[in-house]
Amino acid sequence: MKTHSGARRRFLKTGIGVTASQWFPGLAAAQAGGGPRLEWQQFKTTNQYPAFVNAIATMRANANQASPGSLSYWSNVHVNTCPHGVPYFISWHRGYLYHFEQQLRSVSGNPALTLPYWNYYAYATLPAEFTDPAPGNPLYVPRQSANVHSALSLAPFASAVRNFQRGKYNAFEPSIEDVHNPIHDLIGGVMSTMQSPLDPIFFLHHASVDRLTHAWSLLAGKAMPNSANPYSSTNSDVYWAGNHVYATGLSIERYKTRIPGWLGTTYASNAVPTTLPPLPAAAAARAALLERPPFQSFRTVAGRRLSSTRRSVSGVAQVPFDEQSVSVLLRLAKSDAAELARVVALCRDAGEPDARQMPGTIKLVFDNLSVGTAAKKGGFFYALYLDMPAVIASQTEREASLIGTLGAFQIAAAAHHGTPRIEFDVSYLLARQDRVNFGELALSWLRVDGDRPPAGKVILANEIRVELAFAPDDAHMLSGDAEDIERQHL
Repeated sequence: MKTHSGARRRFLKTGIGVTASQWFPGLAAAQAGGGPRLEWQQFKTTNQYPAFVNAIATMRANANQASPGSLSYWSNVHVNTCPHGVPYFISWHRGYLYHFEQQLRSVSGNPALTLPYWNYYAYATLPAEFTDPAPGNPLYVPRQSANVHSALSLAPFASAVRNFQRGKYNAFEPSIEDVHNPIHDLIGGVMSTMQSPLDPIFFLHHASVDRLTHAWSLLAGKAMPNSANPYSSTNSDVYWAGNHVYATGLSIERYKTRIPGWLGTTYASNAVPTTLPPLPAAAAARAALLERPPFQSFRTVAGRRLSSTRRSVSGVAQVPFDEQSVSVLLRLAKSDAAELARVVALCRDAGEPDARQMPGTIKLVFDNLSVGTAAKKGGFFYALYLDMPAVIASQTEREASLIGTLGAFQIAAAAHHGTPRIEFDVSYLLARQDRVNFGELALSWLRVDGDRPPAGKVILANEIRVELAFAPDDAHMLSGDAEDIERQHL
């Protein structure tokens, strides 16, 4: 990270309030706009296809990283400012796609050019135009896998997912990111790094995430933070205040990313997926039943206070991840189990938690993660489960214990934000499970491979632990008397 810090400061030094067209010649004309964004299979039959391919070729050939007309420039924007696993993942990338689309129009000379999207819920295999290694094909880069079916899930579109932003209960943003991440991991190559925009499929992938987000927001009962257009502090949610700053002279007012139409963007389809694409017969047979992997033992780490608001209650150290799928028991002391039980009880009693600030959360933390050299190319990920049943026979059973995923891309994103640490809030996952004893938690990880996965040890977790985390006003719950705690929060 130190190697990027100086460049990052120079990249963002000035120009927050300057419009992009003032800084990028030709961009003002390019902003005229075109029709709806099309799915790739339709897009490639239009006269926009050659303009898109030529623009990508021109941008890949431009070696000037300081030029917005080079693909390296947009990769650096991503490296320096993108949020992953934190708030504004969707909003930031929507604005990023908008600015990149303007640049495509400028480079191509076609003011009506729009970004296509890849609907992997219908076509789980990479489009053939991106996998053809013919010399001079600007859409081709080396990758580890061509099929992303194993990364797909309908969980983001479940009726219970009603809130939008990360930090809310049953929120869409972290749920769709749990689809987005393993797609990066399976495709691999540069896609498993923060320089992923160097692969042209990145832009189709994120246009798909953007389209899915908009389609979800149109469903009945979904709760998006409100904003006037333009933003006003008197009648708009503070979530949309401020700007996303991408580079010197390149920013966007955050509220404009609430709705694609506020950026002049539309999609040919606003439908959410209701089924997954079919699997080949052999793969379907393997996926029909998921069995909990065997338990292994690792060196245990005693519970300890980590800060004034966080405490580890159970952990294991020096955990390697390789080709094997593994389960491990995380055992808690009686007093710690009782505290977990109280937090889970409060989650169950809260009903719709938006109306009430929960005093504590239960985190599953993968700390100080490192990735082997070969594994940095991706081509694999791990599906993480908490209290996985011996056999999972349905999607519903899977989602009842699925925590999320772990792979090279997520770790690269975490390291990009600072410490290579990944946290999962499992409070409501535990609350949905029918259990009363919290003396031990079973963590399982199932290895999911693409076409060319790496062998051997690919990831090392210095520690995996369960944490109790409390807001400052409730930090006394880390060691307070049980009866006092219940009196204050019931």
